Amino acid sequence: MQRLWAKVDQQAPSTEWPRRLAHGVALGGAALFLTTISRHLIGVDLPFAFALVAVALAAAWGGALTAVAVVVTAIPAAVMLNPDHPFVTPVNIVVVIVFSLILALFGGHTTALRKRADVEASRSRRREDYLQSIFGTTPAAMLIADAADNILAINTSARDIFGIGDEEVERLTLATLLPGWSDADVDPCCVQRADGKRLTLSVSSVALPSATDDLRTIYIRDETDRIAAAEALALLQAELHQLARATALGQLGSAIAHEVNQPLAAAANYAKIAQVAASRGPMTAEVGDALDSALQQIFRAADVLKGLRRFVQRGPLQAEWVDARQIITEGAKLGAFAVRQAGAELTVTIDDDIGEVFIDATQIQQVLLNLIANAADAVADSATRTITLRAFPGPEERCTITVSDTGPGLAAEIESALFTPFQTTKRNGLGVGLAISRTIVEAHDGHITGASNPRGGASFSFTLPRRSCREELAGAA
Repeated sequence: MQRLWAKVDQQAPSTEWPRRLAHGVALGGAALFLTTISRHLIGVDLPFAFALVAVALAAAWGGALTAVAVVVTAIPAAVMLNPDHPFVTPVNIVVVIVFSLILALFGGHTTALRKRADVEASRSRRREDYLQSIFGTTPAAMLIADAADNILAINTSARDIFGIGDEEVERLTLATLLPGWSDADVDPCCVQRADGKRLTLSVSSVALPSATDDLRTIYIRDETDRIAAAEALALLQAELHQLARATALGQLGSAIAHEVNQPLAAAANYAKIAQVAASRGPMTAEVGDALDSALQQIFRAADVLKGLRRFVQRGPLQAEWVDARQIITEGAKLGAFAVRQAGAELTVTIDDDIGEVFIDATQIQQVLLNLIANAADAVADSATRTITLRAFPGPEERCTITVSDTGPGLAAEIESALFTPFQTTKRNGLGVGLAISRTIVEAHDGHITGASNPRGGASFSFTLPRRSCREELAGAA
């Protein structure tokens, strides 16, 4: 701050001394002229009177340098012009010179003090103007209030936020601008402007040093647009989630028919057996077993449909501790049809100590399905069509899940924008799958990456919060 004030207070080097010296010589000359005129025209013959008056004026006006210039100019000239005057004696000359010098120094000191006071006042005005300029033009919205919550000053940015004109500033209070807000509040507050617009503001207060210690600076940040943008982004992400699930459901259309058709066909067969057996006579154990099996297959079909319906339903994140092995296995089953369509082989390896993960199972299964489907697309035209799904405990209580393939790998220009929305190399792709997957994984406090393998193909890995089997037993106990 001192460097700033030094720059603000900096002035151009003074070049006044030649002018002040010239003024002293001119005053001394004027004193000699007046002395000559008064002696010849009005008969007043006082050789040092006008010189002393000129010294006093010079000291009061121009300072010591101007006054000394008058002494040097006027006193010797008065002595030379009036050598025979009775007042012009060595003693009088010394007394006049000494008195003139004392008058010059005293008057000069007084003048210097006055000028110094003027310089300090000018410096204070410059500092005040500078601070007022900062306060008035800064983009940060600020206002200053006293202990009674009266607003003493408000800058342009704050007036723009509240829609206040200059004529309204005099009668403003915190209660009118920020009703219900206090220094203890840390959450954003909602206010309504006079024109009806609702604002969400982040407000903070800092004590301002003053003689009475009752002033404070209120800083205001308008969060309205940011929060609206965040809500719009959340809505867009929700729509993308739903779009991704609908897309995944389309990919699983054949799988749905395949998975549901088998238990329904088995149920029909069992029912046919029951009909034939019933036609032979009284119901036998064979008929009962057939009907039981039919019911089991029908319930199995209902479970498949229920799981798929739950998969495409929209809802908030509902995380809970679930068995990681079960969730990963079910996710692999969801992607198995895409793997079969590509003529590929899916290998699943899950470490024994995988434990539990804290997830929304439906959303994580969506990520697994998306990564397996992408891997199946990648290996569809490859000579070797292998997809590997591996899950193992990672450091810092994390579970790492990796999906690797033997496809062509990732192009350099694609690898840097893998998770950017609407970036895709698929002919009919939307480019939202990986973006949605990243959003889901990050919502679970995880991290997802993708890269080409050194020996060909690509690998995608993501992490999830986990707890080991030992922790599960301790929690159950």
